[in-house]
Amino acid sequence: MKIPTKHLFTVVSALLIYALASTASAQDDLENFYVGGGLSNNMVSGESDSVGWQLQGGYDFGTILGDANVLAEVGYMDTGSFNGGGASGLWANGVASLPLTGHWSLLGRVGLDFGDDDGLMVGIGGSYRGMPDLETRVELVSRDNVDSLQFNLLYRF
Repeated sequence: MKIPTKHLFTVVSALLIYALASTASAQDDLENFYVGGGLSNNMVSGESDSVGWQLQGGYDFGTILGDANVLAEVGYMDTGSFNGGGASGLWANGVASLPLTGHWSLLGRVGLDFGDDDGLMVGIGGSYRGMPDLETRVELVSRDNVDSLQFNLLYRF
């Protein structure tokens, strides 16, 4: 029996929201939550590049894997228009952030895209956190059909 993608996304999102809300109420603050957005240069084989955008929100669980922080993120992306159309949709990822030096970190992500380009989603990149509340990210994210070079700005509460 195959579960429709939209139902799977609803269940995963509900569980993630419940887990985040439980963690936040236990901590009695919002300091580990963040929101962000940015622009992306999107590429599809045989098509010209397209400029798109994305929005995301997440929760930083802190240092769990050695020196790396573990984060859970959900978001929405829109690739803009290609010759043959575009892609958009919701996604959910687990992210590892490994501090390098000073304000720099290496990022890796894996998760699922539930939109027009549904399936596995992976990425690698870097972040710079020069101020406690603001983080800049540059990532290469690959989905089944679309590869994106993303530039995002995050705000931490």
